[in-house]
Amino acid sequence: MKKTRNENYPYYEHKKLKDFEEFLELNLETPERVAFFFRADNEIISRTYAEFYNDVKCAVNYISRKYGSETKVAIIDKNRYEWIVAFFAIILAGKVAVVIDHGLDSETIAKMMKKVEVREVLELDEILRESVREGDVEKMRENVQFVKTDPEETAAIFFTSGTTGFNKGVELSQKNMLSDAYGASSIFKPFGAAYSPLPFHHTFGFITAILMPFYYGVPACFSSSLKDVSKDMKMAKATTFFVVPAFIENFYKTILKTAKRTGSEKTLKAGLVLSRGLSKLGVDKRRKIFKSVLESFGGKVEWIICGGAPLDEKYVKWFRQIGIEVLNGYGITECSPVVSVNRNFYHRDGSIGQACRDVEVKIIDDEVCVRGDIVMRGYYGEASATKEVIRDGWFHTGDFGKIDEDGFIYITGRKKNLIILSNGENISPEAVEAEILKDEKVAEAVVFQEENRLKISIFPVEEYLGRREYFEKLVEKYNKSRPVNMQIAEVILRETEHEKNHSQKILRNKVGEK
Repeated sequence: MKKTRNENYPYYEHKKLKDFEEFLELNLETPERVAFFFRADNEIISRTYAEFYNDVKCAVNYISRKYGSETKVAIIDKNRYEWIVAFFAIILAGKVAVVIDHGLDSETIAKMMKKVEVREVLELDEILRESVREGDVEKMRENVQFVKTDPEETAAIFFTSGTTGFNKGVELSQKNMLSDAYGASSIFKPFGAAYSPLPFHHTFGFITAILMPFYYGVPACFSSSLKDVSKDMKMAKATTFFVVPAFIENFYKTILKTAKRTGSEKTLKAGLVLSRGLSKLGVDKRRKIFKSVLESFGGKVEWIICGGAPLDEKYVKWFRQIGIEVLNGYGITECSPVVSVNRNFYHRDGSIGQACRDVEVKIIDDEVCVRGDIVMRGYYGEASATKEVIRDGWFHTGDFGKIDEDGFIYITGRKKNLIILSNGENISPEAVEAEILKDEKVAEAVVFQEENRLKISIFPVEEYLGRREYFEKLVEKYNKSRPVNMQIAEVILRETEHEKNHSQKILRNKVGEK
């Protein structure tokens, strides 16, 4: 289906799957097609659907032999093909896959392992090498039996990002993850290869950017290191990228810097003016006008799915001018993770799209609440915390929002970030930040409360580092239209980016620290 008008249209149809064995066998009717491709030691490697299926079977055999009595096995490593194999193999060996960020310090990792009661960490260097040492590979594969488990029982534990407190272990079942793949794939389709630089320990980086392309039946490309993103984008030639806002902002800055360095700033600006003018006439020449820019993304990208944090609308509009549609979505680990996303040919700027198929979204006391098979089983070992967020069948996301007449959802703030002043006035810091971020000289902005006063921490774009007077005037202009108690009392100008977690979310609890 190829549409150009921004209007509603039917779901993309997909097969509903009951467990990971069915998922693994989904594309075996076309066994020689590429499932995954990636760079390893500067060599491009691909694995077909048949090869992946056989690799998982070998790994199941190895895991069953080595970890026979264990109920959980952890994966703690960087993005690599063996990571994907391990995730499937652990679950199909009848165990629970515990996913932990390998970039964390050893003390935090040990604390996480203790929290979810996992003792064994799978050595990814051994998973395929050791499994094939046992004898005849083909014979071994034939003898391997996947362990049948209840698809509604816990299959994996992912950790929340922990921006304000210690990470919780989120229990997801096969049914949770497969329901999310079905629901999200029904409203978005990549029409070609997909690429993501996101870490696998994040549900968006793995379930959405790796499992969903497999479900679509298109090749998935990933990066093992952030330093390879530029090379990998060109290599992937993907139609769809899956990223968080930090990447969008970096792409934007890189394009502008490159234009300035190569002396093509005026050409870029003229192209943007021409693109806007032709668009008003119903003529689309964007891919021709910005061919050289698009080549830096591999030349075929049409959609960038963005989630994980708020994204300034200005980036959506800017990238549209050069021929890339940035489709904002919304997900949360506790919902496997995708709740909503803008569609290929039906989207609304400023929104996080429409709810995925078979997912209900409702606003309860201004809070976005979710119901459906995508909602987690609970937080591991934290029954009271689970009851706090799952009430009367609805998962309470902690995000404030609204839904328009066409079902598009908008996030207006985060409940736990809400600032309550001494006079009882509630302030959503995200709303204030969004206004300040409209100024292109502001790279990052975080509003916080100290001594009953609103303060803002600003990290400027490179050219405006240290120019305090400019930002004080910007805040002064903002304050003029606000009542005294809602005005920003102080500007803190940073010389470095705000501290972030490995999902590139700003750690708000660190902002007010000296």
